[in-house]
Amino acid sequence: MERKNGRHGSPDRGKASENIQFVKNAGLPMGAAGSAAKRDGGLSVKTGIIIIIILVLILVIGGSIIYPLVSMNSPQETYGNGSPYTGVLVINGEIGSSTESDDTYQHDWILDQIRTMKEDPENEGILLYVNSPGGGVFESDELYNELRKYQKKTRRPLYAYFDQEAASGGYYISASADKIIANKLCTTGSIGVYMGPVIDSSRLLSKLGVSVDFIKSGENKAMGNPFTPLTKEQKAIYQSQVDEYYERFAKIVSEGRDLSMEEVYEIGDGRSYTAAQALENGLIDKIGDYEKAKKIMKKDCGVGNFVVVQYEPEMSFLDYFMELNDTLKQYVEEQGKSETQKTMEYLSENGGHMFYYESFD
Repeated sequence: MERKNGRHGSPDRGKASENIQFVKNAGLPMGAAGSAAKRDGGLSVKTGIIIIIILVLILVIGGSIIYPLVSMNSPQETYGNGSPYTGVLVINGEIGSSTESDDTYQHDWILDQIRTMKEDPENEGILLYVNSPGGGVFESDELYNELRKYQKKTRRPLYAYFDQEAASGGYYISASADKIIANKLCTTGSIGVYMGPVIDSSRLLSKLGVSVDFIKSGENKAMGNPFTPLTKEQKAIYQSQVDEYYERFAKIVSEGRDLSMEEVYEIGDGRSYTAAQALENGLIDKIGDYEKAKKIMKKDCGVGNFVVVQYEPEMSFLDYFMELNDTLKQYVEEQGKSETQKTMEYLSENGGHMFYYESFD
């Protein structure tokens, strides 16, 4: 298993980020420009600039070739280094299909770590360290399913510790845990689904003198676009989808927490709970900090040697260079857009997604 971005250690107090380290960029060679007039054996300003540009290009191109090769050939290691261990799997941030290397939550990476521990004979269990407001329906369910596969195949303990928040999708992925311990200041629950935002900007566009039309195969093909209002039929279609996903959420909570569906419906109206309220409603088992969660799991299951399994955002020189280039390019592009164009783009990009996400404040 490649360990480029994995790290062992202890999560930061309440933030699960102590082990995240950012790679400092190597210093670039700085050349001092000479005077415009050539001195004996000296270089002109133009020649010096050209040399610096060439050196930068060599670093960029060379790094893009050498870095992947070094990573591919780096020695692999197991989390326990050959000894029994319990993996503290850190779920930090919004649950989604992360694509940026500096995001603290990396969906595919986390799924790979679960599969690795599932096949590792030295692994004795998993303690989820959750600090998440939730996220996408698809990703939350995929993570939940991978944890269930781990439980069913290994029969090893799965415990969960809730840090600052473990709401909606953050609770969804933890519902099958053998025991849940939450920090006394944790926000959790928020059992429910929402879709959106579904924005109707038709009246605003009309005032601006903008009209929008769609050439579509059926009346409901383009529903949910931000330029035309939803019909009653379209609202009913979306509501049926939300209801179906909510039923799955409720069933998972019912099975995982040994609650009847009626009990889940009563407490699962989308609201969030404090740790004390969640304990009273049967959504968690204990209130305590991270150290207490480890002690409870150790006492219950006889496990020890807790090893943190956490994604570390890293940025190489090439990553930094490319990100800076993209930022400058985006800035230049934005300067040439009118406010109306920016608004239209925002409306087009937002809406129509399903979320297991914490309720809005």
